[in-house]
Formats: sequence, structure tokens, C-alpha cells
Amino acid sequence: MKVKINVNNGSISAARVAAACGGRLIGDGSAEIGFVCTDSREVSPGTMFAAIVGERVDGHDYIGAAVVSGAATVLAERIPDGAELPVPVILTDGTVPALSRLAGSFSDAVRARRVAVTGSVGKTTTKEFISSVLSTAGKVYRTEGNRNSVIGMPLSMLEVGDDADYAVFEMGMSGFGEIESMSLAARPDIAVITNIGSSHLEYLGTRENIAKAKLEIRAGLAKNGMLLLNGDEPLLAGIRATDQRAVYFSASGRSDADYALVGLRDGADGCVCDIRTPTGVMKDVKIPVHGAHNAQAALIAAAVGTVCGISEADIRRGIAGFRPVAMRQNFVSAGGLNLIEDCYNASPESMRAAIDVLIPAAERAGGIPAAILGDMGELGADSPAMHREVGAYFAKKGGQFLIAYGPRSADTARGAVDAGLSPDKIVRIPDITSPEAPAIAAEAALLTLGKNDVLLIKASRAVRAELIVDALRGAEEKTTEQRQS
Repeated sequence: MKVKINVNNGSISAARVAAACGGRLIGDGSAEIGFVCTDSREVSPGTMFAAIVGERVDGHDYIGAAVVSGAATVLAERIPDGAELPVPVILTDGTVPALSRLAGSFSDAVRARRVAVTGSVGKTTTKEFISSVLSTAGKVYRTEGNRNSVIGMPLSMLEVGDDADYAVFEMGMSGFGEIESMSLAARPDIAVITNIGSSHLEYLGTRENIAKAKLEIRAGLAKNGMLLLNGDEPLLAGIRATDQRAVYFSASGRSDADYALVGLRDGADGCVCDIRTPTGVMKDVKIPVHGAHNAQAALIAAAVGTVCGISEADIRRGIAGFRPVAMRQNFVSAGGLNLIEDCYNASPESMRAAIDVLIPAAERAGGIPAAILGDMGELGADSPAMHREVGAYFAKKGGQFLIAYGPRSADTARGAVDAGLSPDKIVRIPDITSPEAPAIAAEAALLTLGKNDVLLIKASRAVRAELIVDALRGAEEKTTEQRQS
């Protein structure tokens, strides 16, 4: 990961970095740093290489390579044995928290109004909806790709330019302390919690602990800042703070919520709803994507836009201008099939939401609803039961053909059978470590489904279900020949 520094006129000195992150400087403090990166292969002249100890790779082993590539400074926890480095080194007790402190030290230099988004599911979609609405009133910086971690999010802070009017940061986590660290780095004016789901039960044990970890977003929230919470989630009920404003939204239309979604109806090109705000009702708001979960993201964006003083007309325009990012519920064609490509990640909640989009989509197309449902990760001891529940939900909602993809998805298949889906309508592919697995799944879909059918492809990120989409595209010609023979 590499970012260009846009704060402080585009560069900072090694001495200032050392002071900001609480490190010990060895060498010339006047060295200028224009980039920060964590991958030695991305180093170029003027870059500070941050050596991070990872699960499989220790960045300290690549300090020498980074210096050869032109690193201007090294941020590290130790100097490799016997190394004599010709560039300044900043030693710290932890490279990751040092990056967070560095980002936080520049928070006053970032004039943009800042929004932080966390939650178990829907973070990226919500970030994109918010960014689309805010872009109608000014220049928006938003975190890209997977920069929602304790490493990527602080680096993103350094990238926010002086010309940005708004900055929207996504914050993910896997354990306690991570959201707090990112919040202190970003110092948001508005903090959003989309929901509390089942993701990370493997590490945190209970949904109550997940809620506690997500609420760490208050740590860096500005005094008199707004904490925007899901009013449909009991674990977030009654949250109050003396120096921050707790505001609630409700996708179910709760009358006690500050912002509420009312009368959601599905259409050919998305959905339409009314949005109730503290000052009135926005009637017939057009949302260019399907699903109640996407409507909730639009509701949150409307709330953020209202608080930021954006007009109703521009809020509507921003919502209508939303475009989904890659691998997140994109309607595409591949292999002659209608696909809902939703391969980026999965949890029980997002699986159910995707199935709720699939069923009416198939009805509109005049075909059958089918799905390739892969493994869901980080669910802990409840994983088998949760996979069975997803399979049962698919069958009960009217799903008619299922490819269970991955070893854990065997439980998904069992749940579907128990709920009434015939076993002969299920294909099981437990071994997805094989390079042939995506092609096997693609072939099963192509041999079974027709041009009017709709196929949902969804799984956790580690499954790499997007390879199935690639295989579908590559297998189209071969399958056409088989059908004609």
C-alpha cells in the first residue's frame, strides 16, 4: 500500500514524523518525505517505508530492499541485525500505532468536514452513498479499496488534500481497540454505525462485544459531533453522550427515529421510498439499486447530507447518482446468464439481504432464482448453524437452484434441504482449493440455467468467488456448443 502525502503542502520532514508518532530519530531529520508505503516493492525516491510485522511477512526483512529502491526514511520497530542504513530511521514501539498517531497529528491541518463509517455490513455502500450526496456540494475525498484497516485508514488521512471539502472514511475491525485507533486518527465530525451483525463473532464472542467495539468510534468524534446510530438495533438503543449528539435512523420507519425510511417499493431500475427527516418528508426518493439494505444506506446519506446543510434537491441528486463499486451487488451478464455479482464479502445478514434482492429480480426477469453461496468467515462456533440458516432462508424465500461452494457451505446445503429444496437442485463443491473449482461451479450453472434465470454469486472475500464470474465469461462459448450438440 502506498499513498501520496497531500497534507502540509505535500511533504513532511523525518524530524516531524518522529515527533508526531513518538519515535526516536536516528539520522538526518531534514529528509523530506512525499510518500508513505508499507510494501517495499512500491518504494520510490522520497518515500518513507513503514516496516510492519504481519501474519505471514515481516516488513523488517525488506528494509534493505526498500533503501536500495530509494526510500528516504524508514519507520520501524527495530533495525535488522548488522544493517548500516544510509537513510534516517525512526524507531518506534509499534509501527501500526505510530502511523495512526502520525495521521492524528495532521487532523487540524485537514479542513475537510469528516465522516467516519463503521458497522458489521454495508460500510462500503454507505460510504459511497454518503460520498455521492456530499459531492453535490463540494469536493469529496473517500477511502478507496480496502483501506479501512488500522493501517490503510490512517494512511488515507495523509492523502486528504487542502482542497477537499469533505472526507469520508470507512473503518473495519476484527477486535477491540482498532476502531478507537482509527477514530482518534480521523477525528470525525460525524460518526455512523450502520448495524451490529454476526461478523467477527470468532474474535469477539458476542454481538454485545461487537457493539462495544463499534462504539469505539466515539473516541475521536469531535465535541458536539454527531453519532448517527441504527435505531432498529436494540444494542444501540439509548446511547447518549454529554458532549456528542446521538441521532437515530430507522429503515423500518420507527416513529421515534430522527430519520426514517417509509413506504419502500421496488421497481425495475431500483427502488423508491419516502424519507422522513426532522424538518419534513422527502417524497418518492429514487434509489438506483435494489434492496432494503441499499435503501438504508441512502437513508443514512440523506441524514448526513441534511446535517451538512445540503438541499433536498441535491440530496436527491446525490442518491440518484450512486453507483455500486466492484463486486458489490452489481447486475452483470456473463456466460449468457443474468448475474448478481456480490463477491466482495459475506455474513449471514448480507446473505439474507442479497437473497431478498435475488428473488424479485428473478420474478422481473421471468426466470428462476439461483445462487452460488460460498463460505462465510469469522463466525466462530456458531458458523455451522448460521450457514444452515442461510440455506434455509434461500429455500423458504423461493430459491430453486443452489451451488454450495466451499467446505462450510455443506451446512448451507443442509439448511436448504431441511427447508424443502430438493437435493437434486443442489450442487456441492466442497474443495475450493482446487484451481478447477471456479470452472466446475461455472459449468454447473451454465448447464442448468437459462437466459431468463438470475444467479446470485456471494461469499466471503477469502473464497475469491469473483473467479467464478471470470470462469463464466470464459466458458460461454464452450457451453453454447454443448447445449447445441
